[in-house]
Amino acid sequence: MRAPARRQAPGGERPDRGISALPDEALHLVLSLLPAHEAVRADVHPRPAVAPPLDGSAGPPPRHQRRGAGQSVGAATSTGSSASWTDSLLSLRRRGAPLEHCDFDFDLEGLLLDKERHFIRWIRRALRCHARVLRISFHNGAELPDMRLFSQHLTRLEICGGIDSDDSFFDLSYCPSLVDLKIESAVLIAGQMSYPSLKKLSILHSDFCSGKRTRMSFPNLVSLELGCDYGRAPILESMPSLVEASARFGCRCEDHCYKSVLGDCGDDSCQGCNDFCELPVDSTSCVCLKGLSEATHLKLLAAVPKMYIFRRDLKLHFAYYTFAKLKTLLLNEWCVTPDPSALIWFLQRSPILEKLTLQIRKAPIVSMDSEEHYNSAERPFASNHLRIVEIECIEVNMWVCEILKTLSTYGIPLEQISVKKTSECKGNDDSSGVAVLYSSDKSRHFVSPPLRGARARHLFDGAPGRAMASGADRISDLPEDVLHNVLSLLPSRDAVRTCVLAQRWRDLWRSVPAVRVAGARGWASADAFVLFVDRLLRLRRGRAALDTCDLDLRFDGPFPGGERHGNRWIRRALRRQVRVLRFLLSTVPRVPLPLPDSPLVSDNLTTLELKGVLGNNQVLDFSSCPSLVDLKMEDCYVGGLEMWSPTVRNLSMRYCFFHSNYRARIDFPSLVSFKFNKNLGRTPLLERMPSLATATVRLDHFCDDRCSNGRYDDCGDAECKGCHDYYAPSDYGCVFLEGLTEAKDLKLSAYSDVYLFNRDLKCCSTFSKLKNLVLNAWFVAPDLSALTWFLQYAPLLERLTLKVSEVPNNLVETEGSYSQLEQSFAASHLQIVEIKCKEVHGIILKILEVLNANGIPLEKISIRCSGRELFMNTHILLKC
Repeated sequence: MRAPARRQAPGGERPDRGISALPDEALHLVLSLLPAHEAVRADVHPRPAVAPPLDGSAGPPPRHQRRGAGQSVGAATSTGSSASWTDSLLSLRRRGAPLEHCDFDFDLEGLLLDKERHFIRWIRRALRCHARVLRISFHNGAELPDMRLFSQHLTRLEICGGIDSDDSFFDLSYCPSLVDLKIESAVLIAGQMSYPSLKKLSILHSDFCSGKRTRMSFPNLVSLELGCDYGRAPILESMPSLVEASARFGCRCEDHCYKSVLGDCGDDSCQGCNDFCELPVDSTSCVCLKGLSEATHLKLLAAVPKMYIFRRDLKLHFAYYTFAKLKTLLLNEWCVTPDPSALIWFLQRSPILEKLTLQIRKAPIVSMDSEEHYNSAERPFASNHLRIVEIECIEVNMWVCEILKTLSTYGIPLEQISVKKTSECKGNDDSSGVAVLYSSDKSRHFVSPPLRGARARHLFDGAPGRAMASGADRISDLPEDVLHNVLSLLPSRDAVRTCVLAQRWRDLWRSVPAVRVAGARGWASADAFVLFVDRLLRLRRGRAALDTCDLDLRFDGPFPGGERHGNRWIRRALRRQVRVLRFLLSTVPRVPLPLPDSPLVSDNLTTLELKGVLGNNQVLDFSSCPSLVDLKMEDCYVGGLEMWSPTVRNLSMRYCFFHSNYRARIDFPSLVSFKFNKNLGRTPLLERMPSLATATVRLDHFCDDRCSNGRYDDCGDAECKGCHDYYAPSDYGCVFLEGLTEAKDLKLSAYSDVYLFNRDLKCCSTFSKLKNLVLNAWFVAPDLSALTWFLQYAPLLERLTLKVSEVPNNLVETEGSYSQLEQSFAASHLQIVEIKCKEVHGIILKILEVLNANGIPLEKISIRCSGRELFMNTHILLKC
């Protein structure tokens, strides 16, 4: 049957039916789904939804899309008229028409010489139109100087691509409704990012600044996804409302070190460690984990195990804190490199943890020095809520076996552990190709051929044990000296347990030449641990010599009867003719253990290491230990006025506390090696050390030898403690450098505002033996006269290394600086001058002028400029 013909309206026109009959709101919604140039073409219909472009055309087909509810607008293409088209598109919007979404995709390379001006104008127009969702993509990068975003309506912002802007662009405090921010493939050079209203933040595949750390403040953040591909890890401030968080650091992140697990290897050539404290964060500040401590679901990933930022945070800030809300946790190889102490920390300090996932895609490296590694906690596993532990690995190797053993040791039943063999992921975290090796579900089969039929508990058992055919106890037939040497390698608790093996072993532990105590792990209480150590030393055989006594005492609370027990153990060890004594104390809170007001007396002691103790004048007089050669002190309180030993040859002091109102005196005439690193208070007065060969000194923000008025001479201000008490308790000339004048290799590192070295050079003697010298930024201010001084008063100098950074603006040049000499350059042996800097600026040119004026040929000068993996060597910079 033929369809009836449509009736026409009077005048021959058809009635306005179909899509044009829809309400404006529906048409706006439809047009908002189109690219801008397509939406503009709708103006040829009887009821145009938008105003046409300025030139009346349909507009070019742009590659940049900007969309909005009520109007779909576009950006520009690769022609000069495109910018005008976009300007017209935005300016001709109906007044009062709200803009729901705005999507910019900028790709204007070669289009406009002032393209950034257009970018800024378009973005501001979108915000004036009350845009709620703004997406910005920069394909070729953009410089947006002095641009600040203002909007009362913006709720979501997405930025993709390189943005070169100051802190103003990333200060979104003027967007009070912003709750969702996404940044991808961007270069973040801002020093501060503050978003008070933000609830969700995603930063992916982005580069951070290498010369400073970006400080991030998100007090109301709920979800965080952080991916740092390059530069320094940002500082995350506290986020009390945080629920989900993920932090991943790429292989080009600069917080890594091949030598130390904590980023403090002490090697000046290691930029990852050496610049850590020169950034705007001190060496004891927490960088990332403090801001993530309130998370319920957490992922911590490092592309390479040499990344130390997580381990450093755990040691320096989280040694006595917990992740109280954490329920799910994902870690990768860094947590078991070089040992599983980081993994153990999370197991013991995540009380409500329910699920743990470990991604072991490759065997972690084990060549790092773990001597300074943070101490793993000793209390038993705390979380009773843990139900699932998943280990994802490429292959089941010894590392996986050790992890299983560790988990089992800390109270996790093997039935809760699932080992999954995965194919290596490429850019994602999916676990395709899983072959289940063990599961609590007994109905599942083991499909890995090498381990078919084996349970997880057997992965670390090794080969099946075989009973000896004869049944004889051959190890008990070994000489007693051999058995003693074997037992001396064990922790003392394990050595004592051998007493049940046989009659021969019953009393062997009492004469083992080494006592090794490593904290209260596995003990029912701290009192039980203290009782064990006390009996261990008291019940030793009367004449059995003690070669090594290693007391590593770590408590989660106070040390029960600390002063009484600690001092008694030290005296007992000395009476046993101990040669190596290590007494390391760590308590919560950190309270030093006062040593008795009497000197340590021993004719056999050769090595002494102290940590967490307080010593007075009597204790710090080591003259009653005539064999003492090596002395190491860390985190100790120097409560006396003098430290003295005629025999010590190697001295290391790190993080020690000196008085702030007067100087202690250090007198070690036989010293050969001296390390003085990051100590607090007044720098001590050094007496001359004629045998000194090497010395390394680092004075940082903990040092009190700084003028509050930024001067290098006496400012005369009675309120300035740095200058007022400088020569207390007595008047003397050179404070520190005079004691180092005999050194052959010398490294002097100090913050730019620490004036000690500059003042000492006014009255210091010649460095007559110095051959290798390393100086950092302090020598630049106020006038490079420190450099001139060393050139003229180090006649045998062969190698000079200068590390240059920017001098703080608040420093004041003084007329009282030591004068530069007019005599010609004296160090005729100088062969190499190496200058290390971030970039070649005016200070470098002045240094070259000083070196050249003092007779150093430019051919001997090497400049290494380290920025974005850029290294430059030049010998003719002054001629360019």
